[in-house]
Amino acid sequence: MLKRTQMYLPEEVLNRLKRKSKKEKTTVSGIVRDALAEYLAKEETKDWRHDALWEIVGRVSSGKKDLSAKHDEYLYGKQR
Repeated sequence: MLKRTQMYLPEEVLNRLKRKSKKEKTTVSGIVRDALAEYLAKEETKDWRHDALWEIVGRVSSGKKDLSAKHDEYLYGKQR
């Protein structure tokens, strides 16, 4: 079931969507629905274990037992 919603888009984005919909003989709404469904599917199946930033987690150790609580102090020094 489709539900009606309203969005505000930059004029240039809307113009590009209109040109694409005309070229593909579809609707702007259809393009937006398909793009959002694809985006959400990717996000839901994203495996963070293969993310470049996630891969560096745990590679080094500071030896500090209270790093999570006192990270600001270690990064910026004691507060005045």
